[in-house]
This record gives sequence, structure tokens and C-alpha cells, in this order.
Amino acid sequence: MENAGRKEYEGTTRRLLLAFDIGTTFSGISYSILDPGKVPEIRPVTRYPSQEQVGGDSKIPTVIYYNKHGKPEAIGAETLKEGIEADAEEEEWQVARWFKLHLRPKSAVVAGEEPVPPLPCKKTVTEVFTDFMVYLHNCAKTYITETHGAPLYASLSKDIIYVLTHPNGWAGPQQTAMRQAAINGGLVPNTVEGKARVMFVTEGEASLHFCLSNGLDLAVAKDEEEEGPPKKKVKLTKAAKAKADANKAKEGNGVLIVDAGGGTIDVTSYSQQPDGSYTEIAIPECDFQGSAYVTMRAKKWFTNLLKATRFEPDVETLTQRFDRSTKHVFRKEDEPHHIQFASIREKEPALKIRSGRLTMEGTEVASFFKPSVDCIVNAVKKQSAAARVPIRSVFLVGGFSASPWLFNQVQAAIEPLGITVSRPDSHVNKAVSNGAVSFFLDSLVSSRVSRATYGMEVDVDYDSTDREHMKRGRSVYIHPSTGVPMLSGGFSAILDKGVEVKTTQEFQRGYLLRRQTRESLKTYSSEILAYTGDLPNPQLVDEDPDNFAAVCKVEADTSAVTPSVRENAAGETYYEIRFSVVLLFGLTELKAQVAYEENGVEKRGPAAVVFAGGASAFA
Repeated sequence: MENAGRKEYEGTTRRLLLAFDIGTTFSGISYSILDPGKVPEIRPVTRYPSQEQVGGDSKIPTVIYYNKHGKPEAIGAETLKEGIEADAEEEEWQVARWFKLHLRPKSAVVAGEEPVPPLPCKKTVTEVFTDFMVYLHNCAKTYITETHGAPLYASLSKDIIYVLTHPNGWAGPQQTAMRQAAINGGLVPNTVEGKARVMFVTEGEASLHFCLSNGLDLAVAKDEEEEGPPKKKVKLTKAAKAKADANKAKEGNGVLIVDAGGGTIDVTSYSQQPDGSYTEIAIPECDFQGSAYVTMRAKKWFTNLLKATRFEPDVETLTQRFDRSTKHVFRKEDEPHHIQFASIREKEPALKIRSGRLTMEGTEVASFFKPSVDCIVNAVKKQSAAARVPIRSVFLVGGFSASPWLFNQVQAAIEPLGITVSRPDSHVNKAVSNGAVSFFLDSLVSSRVSRATYGMEVDVDYDSTDREHMKRGRSVYIHPSTGVPMLSGGFSAILDKGVEVKTTQEFQRGYLLRRQTRESLKTYSSEILAYTGDLPNPQLVDEDPDNFAAVCKVEADTSAVTPSVRENAAGETYYEIRFSVVLLFGLTELKAQVAYEENGVEKRGPAAVVFAGGASAFA
């Protein structure tokens, strides 16, 4: 049952909220009609064009067929129509499958893995996302119109709120590309107001909200009561009760959510607070070991087995049938599995092919799953070691968690550690889209843990007595305005790794800009770096260069900051301004501002957060 404790919608006008979960293999849509003064309900879209006869299915394939001119011929549920593959072959359509993986960070690419299928028709990943988002939007429009009436949808269609989900390991560049796809598809206008109607939530956090909003008990069972007569209840004062609740939270247990999907395994751990909210208690994990990678390993095995035989052209058929059937029913490694792929007249005993069926040993199938199982088990152990409170419960959600082999293997490895492993009885495939709606409505996560140490590369005054400065003599230069020796390549941290960050908490660091002209101080631009290494307090970027990476660029208009006029030792005039870069990391999307003083009063100005490729996030 959906969360009965949800608050009434506090907005002043009726609005429509749409959540799109674009998964690697399957996608889903959930929505809520927000009526002022009424408690919102979360509803999944369970009927799609070309899928009407199925009824009640809340997931569709994340697949697009393109014709020779690069136009979509079939998307999502339309790709399930009987004979679609024959049509595609006859018409020479190209297929976009697992295209979401093309958007992943470069650091997530696993060495030696089976390559992700290329995008068709020279499409970019943003263009493919655009086509799929337009399709999802039209499906939602059709469903809501048929369910609630055309007048209601028409009255809400101009101001729809969109919540898009993405893996834990994605950040600004991926969010920017997805928002751009929404703009390109006409879902929102390319304005500040339009961009603000597209929001993001990680799949791990959406999964937590799904579990909570559907009444799943995430609390760990309490210790057994001592035997004996009932204890007399003692009435506590408000202050004593608050203290007891706080102590209980500190001594409480954590819960870990594993969202096992088509592309990623997202692992996030939380602890409930006295006010009912949840806080992250360790840095979330995101590994590319979802169910698609099981299929990739199977394809590699088929390729090696049938290479240079007359069955080599059948690798794709075997892979598809493994993906659609064998993978989902696999339960025991001591039983063989048979895949029918050719005429019953075909046989090749040396390849274990009889009557057009390939026989695989269960141990081979288990080997395809092993890296994914190991990934989950290791992530649970890592989170348990890093979490600030003990983790006693693990919940598996997402389509991949429905695999009996995956679930049983994870359970067998984790429960001996004193951690219970559970999964929802049903609806695991709509967990993320429903949870994305709950994220907007309920906002149950009050703090998150910083994934890295964030800061900026700066120039510092050269200290001739500092051994580290002396070793970097080649990086010393004379500042053109002040004439003072400076050392480039310093690192100024704004937020340290592993810090608990409240949703509205700000982090700022003051900076000084000195230039020879007033004009050159009217704008400011600097890269935000993320340090993921093990140094506790990095001071210089070249101390551990491989673990520094540019996250984004902050650009701001500083023309409103009044410069001070200075004079250097040579009697030359220069100008300087003092300001602070303010970053908000506690939300699901990085925001930035510039702060400065004017007549003793702090002023704020917006700053653009620009990611790779020049796209700018709303800030």
C-alpha cells in the first residue's frame, strides 16, 4: 500500500508530474496529478501503444528501430510487435539497443569488456535520448488522456514537471545531456524556467523512496526482549524523549538498497533519523555490472564456441534467446540448459548441438553471472565497512533482482555476515519510476555523502622555505599585476570527501582576483576539480595527478563587485576583487553562486555550472 503519511500538495495550482526511468534494457513511466490541498497518488503507466493486448505491464524495452534515413520506425512497446525483426531485416532498419551506456562516464568503462553496441545512423547519444523521451512523453499523454480525460491533460500540458532518473555514478555532464534531450524534444522550452522543470534523482535514491512509499519495513528487527514480567512504562518529559530518540538513532542500524538494473548495480546505504528522514551513511557505489553485462559475456562465449563453424552467423540469435529466456529462468548450476536456435535437422555433437538446440552446462551460465554477483557482494561489504552505523538489512530492487540465481547467490554470501537480504514481492520493475515521483513528493533524504574532495586549482604565494614549493621551481612565475612570485598548481578544497551534506547546506571558499585592468575583472571562470585519491589533505594538483579530474566549470558575472585599486612595488596600478564561490552539493544536482560584499552587505549572483561540451546546467 502506498505511503499513507504523505502530505497534502501545498502548491497553489494543479500540475502534472511525470517521471521517466530510462533504463538500459527496460523503461517505465510514473505520474502524479498534483491537486492543491489533496494528498497526491503515484500511478504507473501500464498501457502503451502497440501493447494494449498485454495489459498491466509497466515496463517496455529501451529499443529504437531507425530506417535508412535516420527516422524512428518503432520505439519501445512497438518493437514487441510480431514480425518486427523480419521487417527490420527486410527494410534494412538499424537498431539502437543499450544506448544508455553510451552516456556513461569514461571512467566507468571496464577494461576488456564486450563493446557496447554502436549507435545507428551516425546518431549521437543525445539524439537517441531525444527520440526516446518524445516517445515516452507521447505514451504518457495517451494514457493520461484515456484514463483521466482529454480536458484534464490539456489543462496541465503546458507546465509539466519532469523527474528523470540516472545511475548513482552519473553527475553533471550526464544530467546536462538528458536535459538537453528534453529541450530538443520540445518537452520544455530552452529557458531558465523551462530547464527548472527538469529534475534529477539517482536510481539508488529513487529505489529507497519506492520501498518507503510502498510500506516496506526497512527497519531491522529489534533485539529479542528479555524473558520475564512486563516492564513498567515510564513517562518521559519531552526533552528526555528527544534525547532518547537521538540516542536510538545513533545506535540504530542502516539499510542498504541495491538497485540491480540492466546496465548498473547502484548501491546506497541509509539510516533513519528521529524526524523520519533518511541520511546517506556511506559514499554510494555504481558499477556497470547489470543484466546486460551477463548477456555480453554469454555473447562472447557463443562467439568463441562457434567461430569458424557454419553456425557462426547464429551467434546473434543465440544471444537474443539467452537474453530473453535462459538468463531469467536460470536457477541451478548442476542442470544443463538448452537453447533452440536452428532447424531440428541441424546437429553437431562436438559443439553439443542436437536437433537445432545448443546445450550449455549450468556452470557456464553461472560464470556469466559471477562478476555481477561478486560486484554486489563486494559493494555490500565495502558499504558496511565505510558506513557510520551498522548495516543489518539489504533490499534488492530493479529488474535484475528478479533473477532467482542472482538473488540466491547474493543472499548466500551476505546473510552469514549477519545481514538480512530481501526483495519486494512485486513491482520491482517500476520501482525507480514510482520512486522518482515519491522523491519529488516526499523528499525523504535529508543529507547525502560527498563522493570526492571538490575544489579548484589556484595559484599560491611562493614560499622559498617550503620544501614542496622549492621542488616545483619550474612552476614559479612573477604575477604580472603585483610583481610577487607565485606558484601555480595549488589546490583549494571547498568540500572534503565523505562529508555528510545537508540538502540546503552551502560550501564556500573566498578568492582574490588581481588584474591590470578593470575590464578583465568583470567575468570569472574556473574549473571545479574532484579528487578521488587517498591523500587526506591534497595541497598541490601534481601530488596525485591521476586522481584529479575536472568536474565542470563555474562561470559568473562579477561586474557588480566593486574593485579595489592597488599599487605594486614598481608603482604600477592594478585592480583586485574579493568574492566567494558558493556550491550546493546536497541536492541531486550541483548548483553554484557567487557571493560578495557591497557596503558591508552580502550580495549573491548566479553562476553557470558548465560541463564538458559547453552545455550549461541551470543554476
